Amino acid sequence: MNTIKITREKEVSRSTMYNVLYILPLAMVLFALITTSPKELIEGIGTIYKSNDILLTDYLLIAGTGATFLNAAVVLLVNLWLIKRLELKPNGIIIAALFLLTGFSFMGKNMFNIWPFYFGGYIYSRYHGISYKNVVIINMFSTAFSPVASLIGEMMGTNVIAALVIMAVVGGFIGFIMPTVSSRFVTFHSGYNLYNMGTAAGFVGMLVYALINESSITVTKNYALLESNDWRVVTFLLLYCIALIIIGYCINDKSFKGYKHLMKHSGRLITDMIKQDGFGLSLMNMGFLGLMCMGFIFILDGSFNGPVVAAMLTVMGFGSFGKHPRNVWPIVAGVVLGWYFFKIETSTSMLIISALFGTTLAPIAGEYGSIIGMLAGILHATLIQNIGALHGGLMLYNNGLSGGIIAAILIPVIDAFKKENKA
Repeated sequence: MNTIKITREKEVSRSTMYNVLYILPLAMVLFALITTSPKELIEGIGTIYKSNDILLTDYLLIAGTGATFLNAAVVLLVNLWLIKRLELKPNGIIIAALFLLTGFSFMGKNMFNIWPFYFGGYIYSRYHGISYKNVVIINMFSTAFSPVASLIGEMMGTNVIAALVIMAVVGGFIGFIMPTVSSRFVTFHSGYNLYNMGTAAGFVGMLVYALINESSITVTKNYALLESNDWRVVTFLLLYCIALIIIGYCINDKSFKGYKHLMKHSGRLITDMIKQDGFGLSLMNMGFLGLMCMGFIFILDGSFNGPVVAAMLTVMGFGSFGKHPRNVWPIVAGVVLGWYFFKIETSTSMLIISALFGTTLAPIAGEYGSIIGMLAGILHATLIQNIGALHGGLMLYNNGLSGGIIAAILIPVIDAFKKENKA
């Protein structure tokens, strides 16, 4: 097994991996230019940069398809350039972070509101005398707080200088502390919540929201979702998933060999599928997960709006870092069961978003089986309805916070019922 892994790593060079990763942003740029006029693109990007980005902000609704795709492409291209400049070879967590960034660029992230967190991380690396490459991935995930930066920009109005300075101070401070804070929370959920930053950022977000709320600053939640389908978007996503499977198949010596072994992973942190199973198999897994998500959306007659696309791309990204069809489906099924059993009265889009993002708990299904996995999904369906009020929508990884709390409680309960084998 070790021989197979080493051979695959040698076959796939860093340049090849980057070439594959560049396909998505370049295709998005081309898609935007073909489908949208320059005037509409400029107006749409302006709308995105001026929005407050508090949950839920659907860029496809407020800015249009072309501008949203262009925004996601720019965010992904800049981050790809950054990690390439730092001479990092893509691994599971890097690809997960890149796809998460791309996904949330459909519903809350843009270059205007994410830069302060990188600035803070860079200051952290200089302060502690370490290379920035050791911090940059955490900075990518720390952009969960992008609505905070957008809120500051909105408050400052036309005073751009003041907005940038305050964003640098506030966002920079958050970016500075998150590397240390996030590392402490892995033990909180014992690695059974894949969105570890969501848990860490959620608790920090509670404090930030409390301070803002007591300062008499009004935080207005957004809830405007596109409830129709642009079939150009659907076609784009479908073709991209198929492309990942084909590319992965070719890289993996034109075979599916090893995929059965990949799906035996529990997914518990840290499960880097690229290192353990190879780049080709990871790409195929990401593509299969994307098709699985699309099938789920079609079954529920859902809409491919900004948050739904964000959830889908996030699931795909973590297809290189812990998720696969075998440990994902019980969570999705559990969320759906919980939704209907408790008669939760929200839109189909919210059900889909909760189910797909809820796969942060996939390691529980992978470790304890499908029944416990569905139980985790049922619990997530209920908790996610109430957790957002704690941070006021100022932190984007709502499901990561919910998943962390569920894992922190459910795993000890399961262990409490285990009987130790006596010698």
